[in-house]
Amino acid sequence: AAPPCQEVIVSITPCLSFIKGQPDPAPGCCSGAKGLAKQANTKQDRQGICQCLKGVLPKIGPYDPKRFPLIAQKCGINTLIPPISATTDCT
Repeated sequence: AAPPCQEVIVSITPCLSFIKGQPDPAPGCCSGAKGLAKQANTKQDRQGICQCLKGVLPKIGPYDPKRFPLIAQKCGINTLIPPISATTDCT
């Protein structure tokens, strides 16, 4: 099952400065993203995480959705993280 949305938010909170433009993700961002990637095993899990982020991210102010895939790259995560914005189709 997809992790509870609150858990997803806690996991990605250290990444917010990075998706808002900081050059490198904070150390907590990589550990949070790795933990989240481990829970994104099925398409249903990934959809749940995506829906959660879609609902929460518009509340954080301006950010660059294109920086999401960079989290995986910079943190050495094999799971693809798509750019997520309010208009992302999570299916």
